Amino acid sequence: MSNELSSRSGGIRKICLASHSFYPYVGGVSYYLYYLSQEFLRRKFEVYEVHLGKPSASSVEEVEGVKVYRVGLGDKKESWNRYSLFKERLYEQIHGLRVEGEWSREGYKEFVKFNKVIASKINQICSSKKIDVVNPHDWQLHLTPDYLDFSVPVVYTWHVPFTSNMGEKLGRQATAKLKKCDKVIFSTQDYLNYAKLLGVPEEKLVCIHPFIEPSRFYLDEKEGYKFKKEKGIPLDSEIVLCVARIDPVKSHEELLEAFSLIKKQHRNAKLVLVGNGSLSDNVLEIRGQRRASIQKLVEKLDLGRDTIFMGHVPHKDIPKVYKMADVVVLPSKMEGFGLSITEAMASERPVVAYNVGGVGVQIENGRSGFLVEKGNINELAEKTSELLSDKELKRKMGERARQIVEEKFNVRKAVDKYLNVYQEAIDGR
Repeated sequence: MSNELSSRSGGIRKICLASHSFYPYVGGVSYYLYYLSQEFLRRKFEVYEVHLGKPSASSVEEVEGVKVYRVGLGDKKESWNRYSLFKERLYEQIHGLRVEGEWSREGYKEFVKFNKVIASKINQICSSKKIDVVNPHDWQLHLTPDYLDFSVPVVYTWHVPFTSNMGEKLGRQATAKLKKCDKVIFSTQDYLNYAKLLGVPEEKLVCIHPFIEPSRFYLDEKEGYKFKKEKGIPLDSEIVLCVARIDPVKSHEELLEAFSLIKKQHRNAKLVLVGNGSLSDNVLEIRGQRRASIQKLVEKLDLGRDTIFMGHVPHKDIPKVYKMADVVVLPSKMEGFGLSITEAMASERPVVAYNVGGVGVQIENGRSGFLVEKGNINELAEKTSELLSDKELKRKMGERARQIVEEKFNVRKAVDKYLNVYQEAIDGR
């Protein structure tokens, strides 16, 4: 029996997803939802999506077959600024970069408003479109259960780390909201176990690892050379690639420090940085500030000729970026689950990353890449250099990496699990 037929989804036809952002806006959750929604559509489900949209964006639009509804915070720039500021600080707290209680709560009112308008739109769509199941995604929406009418089952997916680093008060608050949902999905067993410890009933908890559509990344090696040539990068250069938004959590500064060590052994190496900031960075006009700070370090380390800021790359070209790379590096201080790691692995590229959050679930240390202790810049450089020097090791690790993606992080297998969870939520009513 095929995977598709083995999932129990007889009572489901219409699915409403909700999130802070959605494709074509960049970000791990946006692409996660893109892969998820496209597989739902392939299986003939109707998919609706509610997310935050800038004032200039259309309020209703069809995106790649998905019926998208965008909500906002009004026309006042101050409201958007306050919301974005609070959201960024809360994001940093969840990832252990801020201490609970030691930062201003300015913008909390706007954060609550965002959750209310998201919930209101979901309730409206459920009524008018006869939705079968609602699936909010990620921490920005963790207040929405207070405002949903629960006329249909609600399955909540939490993407970022769910650990004691988030702070006791926030952990208890999030738990109280998640307990209202019919099912709760986490990306790793460790996050699930912590939610259970805080009081989310075990029967509601499910672990589903994030996923991609692997076949998107099955390109001929020639595509990487073509892309390198198109971007004016010397064809004999060794590419160290990092795909991550410009963000304090992603530790671009530590990557640059490591690259300065790598250059001592690999004179032809180039560091390629792909990614901009988040929607909030854009609203707060801090994207340029972060980029400027990193650029100063580039100059200080004398890496200007060998560091390439590629910025935003269209989604269709991302597979070519990975094929251009020799090694992919992600030195995040905390990572719920690195979608860029999975994409690199599907492209048969070994990854060197800090062993934080869900990264250890993705990389088999020494077989498909290397896990490095957080903050160990010397080891980050050593393992990257080792892969650049040993083409056979790089090839073997790349092959194993792709096998892991097919076995554990394939969207089709994940959607089977999602549909089973949706059906269990419906059956449990």
